[in-house]
Amino acid sequence: MRIKSIVQQRCFVFSFPIKCFYNLGSQDTKVAMIVSKKRFTHATDRNRVKRLMREAYRLNRHRLVLPDKFGVEMCWMYVGGDLPNFTQVCAAAEHVFEELQAVVNKETEK
Repeated sequence: MRIKSIVQQRCFVFSFPIKCFYNLGSQDTKVAMIVSKKRFTHATDRNRVKRLMREAYRLNRHRLVLPDKFGVEMCWMYVGGDLPNFTQVCAAAEHVFEELQAVVNKETEK
């Protein structure tokens, strides 16, 4: 239910092949990785893509600096059609974090 509510708010940043839906202002930072069963019918392919996205998140999460008692709930959705390599996913993750940091900075200035 939580993922559904985040996606329904339609707040997102996009860097191919990752679309990151987010919800600002929660207490904790939480992340979910989503890969479509329609695009990747084999579970091993879906798991590989999720593993690449989790590693890219882990390596680049330092780029997102949040104020105290401020969190972000995120759903990272893989929207590409082919199996990616790690450099593609990592570059997209860097761009997602840059855009998300801009959104957080704009929101905290209010």
